Amino acid sequence: MDANQLLQDLRALANRWALKAREFARDSRDNQDASQAQYYRGFAEGYYKAATELAAVLKGESPDAAETAARPTASGDSPQSTSAAPTYLALSMGEVVNILSFSGTSARDVSMKPGNTFYATFSKWEPLSEPERVAKIAGADPRITVLGNGRTKDTNDPYVEFAFKQG
Repeated sequence: MDANQLLQDLRALANRWALKAREFARDSRDNQDASQAQYYRGFAEGYYKAATELAAVLKGESPDAAETAARPTASGDSPQSTSAAPTYLALSMGEVVNILSFSGTSARDVSMKPGNTFYATFSKWEPLSEPERVAKIAGADPRITVLGNGRTKDTNDPYVEFAFKQG
């Protein structure tokens, strides 16, 4: 088996895992039994994490490096500080909501902003600290770049602003 065939097979495997993750996520939403729904969510998260880690390895990145690169700096600035405005991927709202649910976070509201950036608001009662929430979102997909996070002025709810890097 040559290297190109191996890469194609591994990409196909990552795609199958991503599809399995979507199936389990759908089953978890459709299931009325809470324990069974949680069981399906666990499978969805596992398959999604495996698929994204394999995809990161195939791209030549280590999964840990992809997560670290997507984290904001201590000053809250984006890790990408270029003079030209970056171009981000245009993803559907459904894909973004699925990625957030796979990350283990529960966004109350997600909106798309100009330039293909997304703004997700979370409940202040969600049992995650802001750094934990940002790390979960950044680790959910190697393409995610966290642009900012904090608290809304009016309701003091946590928010995360992020985008998806071009391949």
